Amino acid sequence: MTHSIQPVPPAPRPRSLPLPLSQPRVTFALLIINLTVWLAMTLAGGSTDPDVLIRFGAKANPLIADGQVWRLLASMFLHIGLTHLLFNSYALFVFGIEVERLYGSTRFLTIYLLAGLWGSVASFALGPALSAGASGAIFGLLGTMLAFFRRNREKFGKWGRQRLLNLVVIAGLNLALGFTVPGIDNLAHLAGLLSGVALGWVLAPHYQVAWDNQGEPQIIDQISLWTRWWGVALALVLLVAGTLGAMAVQRQSAPVLILRAQRALENRQLDTAEELLRQAVVRDPASAEAYFYLGVALSTQEQLVEASHAFQNALRLEPNLAEARWNLALTYIGLDRPADAIAEFEAFLALRPDSPEADQAHAFVAELEKLLP
Repeated sequence: MTHSIQPVPPAPRPRSLPLPLSQPRVTFALLIINLTVWLAMTLAGGSTDPDVLIRFGAKANPLIADGQVWRLLASMFLHIGLTHLLFNSYALFVFGIEVERLYGSTRFLTIYLLAGLWGSVASFALGPALSAGASGAIFGLLGTMLAFFRRNREKFGKWGRQRLLNLVVIAGLNLALGFTVPGIDNLAHLAGLLSGVALGWVLAPHYQVAWDNQGEPQIIDQISLWTRWWGVALALVLLVAGTLGAMAVQRQSAPVLILRAQRALENRQLDTAEELLRQAVVRDPASAEAYFYLGVALSTQEQLVEASHAFQNALRLEPNLAEARWNLALTYIGLDRPADAIAEFEAFLALRPDSPEADQAHAFVAELEKLLP
């Protein structure tokens, strides 16, 4: 009996299919917006000028706590100096293009804005300094890439695992740099990174193979912003709750109490101003500004002895505070202490020799010297 052996067909060769990718239009739009805003700030007086930063919407805690919540968003599009702009633009170019191509423009913009807002809220809640920049949003994109390669590390094999490790190193080095170099808002970085990881995980593409009308296989992404609306809604609810909580805390901070007191002084509500400023010096005994305005409130009410003590405390904390020198000198005139008043006017002139008040200070000194024995 003869047996015939049928040849075994060769195993089909693996076939690689391209991922569905989007065009990174939003990334380039954000780069143009950031550059345009920086140019406008430069023309308005300079992007490192605190007054310009505040006018354009930088994160200023007292103003946000007072109701200017829009600064949490606006500050994401401001940059302090050319170096800051270039560094963030490069990072946005690198990570933005990759995230937008993988996640699509809608999910990319959602992650960018929410991560940036979370960074702003964290900085507002825990960081008192005036700040601005897209760093929180950019760290959110880095977190998104971490989430993407963590979820798809097996699909991309050795390359995907190596890419994940590289991203972890980049995140770690940048956070370490933020904790060691002064002037970097690392709270925004950390909050942006964590929110980016969370959003990147929830909104990450879920790839499956499907066949088109010609029977050709293709990879499709089954996830969209609308299928994961609950993740975005949860992020928004937590963001609102975090903002309201931070505002409640910040309203009791010394800078906000001082701001409210300044407005009370402008409206001649002297008792209210005094009470707010007494609270401010309790909240922050190292605030020269709080002591200075307390001195103004007290001297306006003719409480000159207490006012002089408040001005002295302000100068103890900040000896070069020219306004405190001027007001203390006037207080000493009211207390009939001409020698002390002369000393304070001379200290004022040493600090502000070309100020508009210099001639008046010289005139005061000349008159007070006549009263000396």
